[in-house]
Amino acid sequence: MRVAVLTARPDLPVCAELEAAGRRAGVEVVVLDALRATGCVAPLELLVRGEPLALGAIAAVLPRVGNWRPGSVLAVLETMRAAGVASLNEPDAIRSGRDHWRTIVALAAAGVPHPRTLAGADPEALAESVASTLGFPCVVKARTSRQGLGVVLCERRDQLDATLDALYRLGEEVVVQRFCRADGISRRVLVLDGEVLGASEHRAAPGEFRSNAARGARVAPVTLGGELADLAVTAAAVTGLAFSGVDLLPDGDRWLVGEVNPSPGWRHLAAATGAPVADALVAALLRRGGLR
Repeated sequence: MRVAVLTARPDLPVCAELEAAGRRAGVEVVVLDALRATGCVAPLELLVRGEPLALGAIAAVLPRVGNWRPGSVLAVLETMRAAGVASLNEPDAIRSGRDHWRTIVALAAAGVPHPRTLAGADPEALAESVASTLGFPCVVKARTSRQGLGVVLCERRDQLDATLDALYRLGEEVVVQRFCRADGISRRVLVLDGEVLGASEHRAAPGEFRSNAARGARVAPVTLGGELADLAVTAAAVTGLAFSGVDLLPDGDRWLVGEVNPSPGWRHLAAATGAPVADALVAALLRRGGLR
């Protein structure tokens, strides 16, 4: 039996890390190129470049669903699930985790603290609501934004109007959130099967409000207190994700959950903390597949 990684980016270093972790664990990790795969659920079949793939030989899969054709990648994952392949994250949980609004709905229902968030279909009506409730500055996010892309800080009403108009013209659905004056600081927490796998503190680059490592933030290891660890684990649980990256934002004397990422990268966190992320993920896949 083998375990698999499903990704539209098989060239990324994390895939090689997972293959190496599999060799250390004595199991083959197969990297499936989601862009070369075709799913069918009736009759149940997964083809790679037109050739059937023996799904019965794959015990479990780690889905890496990014911004490239996510719906099609999830269709392949759903085909694998229909064939009985265990998945570290389920398709519906990934869909929710990729959507900032659905994430906020899950957090709010569980009473998990988060930035106040608005969504609406009309840019002008949304801007009026933002001005009367959130005030300025505020943050506009495309609902499926990741790595700081599609995230805009608006200091004034005219900036908000222009940003919403531009994004809606591009066909983007958005949310608008209260800006947390966090001085460019956030914490990224990797959560796996209800436990903190590692945590890092991010400090935004000069002149940048986004503290994403992809936007040049400085990353350092951090030890979480029990309260923050519990907050991250709870956020992962209420969104239904077994593996996730939870972003925490300081807000005065408390912390909020900013985002929950269902396909987090770990290069910067692992380099800063030494956390054996790839080995832990392979071990989790072996447990899912009943191989250990």
